[in-house]
Amino acid sequence: MTFVLEHMIHSLGSILKERYPDYPVYDSPNQQGTKCPCFFIFFTTSEIHSEVNARFMRDLGIDIVFVQQRNIENGNREIQDVADYLDCSLEVFPYSDGGECPALIRTFDRQWQSEDGELHYKFRIRQRVAIPRKVNLMTEMEEENASVKNK
Repeated sequence: MTFVLEHMIHSLGSILKERYPDYPVYDSPNQQGTKCPCFFIFFTTSEIHSEVNARFMRDLGIDIVFVQQRNIENGNREIQDVADYLDCSLEVFPYSDGGECPALIRTFDRQWQSEDGELHYKFRIRQRVAIPRKVNLMTEMEEENASVKNK
């Protein structure tokens, strides 16, 4: 399985679309044409720590932002409903790289806050990854007719 940021955005977007199919999910800020209510998925801080055998621990910070029209009736209730849904859906979620079998990804340090009428749902993902290596496998073997001499 390949662990890349683009697949992470699609996996998180599909979780959002399960509950909110009519809300667009964006992966970068739009200057024009943003249809509210909507979601934005941003990567915040990222750290990579070396581990043994060409493996790395990738620690990603993610911020899912829910944006709606300002000063609408029940706007705070909608923010709370979205936060509730994300609390229930993002402890462990399926990550897919397009293959048949998705992997389950655990989240850490989940927290949310309402800021200027927008929900910021922040969490971290800590995933162990390996860079694919080309291994030079033995393709043929010579057989020597050697024997052990007994005294």
